Amino acid sequence: MSDAARPITFEEFRSLVARELQVDEARVVAGASFMEDLLADSIRLVEMMLRLADQGITIPMEEAWNVITVGDAYEVYSRHLSAAGTPPPAEP
Repeated sequence: MSDAARPITFEEFRSLVARELQVDEARVVAGASFMEDLLADSIRLVEMMLRLADQGITIPMEEAWNVITVGDAYEVYSRHLSAAGTPPPAEP
């Protein structure tokens, strides 16, 4: 399995989100709201999801509209992996 297809941990996910949204990683916690806490509007969120998809991290668009927090996004990502038959990432 290539690194792009390798399931990522929450820590890796939050690091990618911080980089894509250009915010301090310390602010990217499970309960952080994309819009209220990380100040990401819907355009920035779509752009972030497209960049994450380019890296093999898929959050289906039909579910993305229900994502409010970073934790929600990671949960959708993890659930999508399970549905695809990919084992969840191993936490360090």
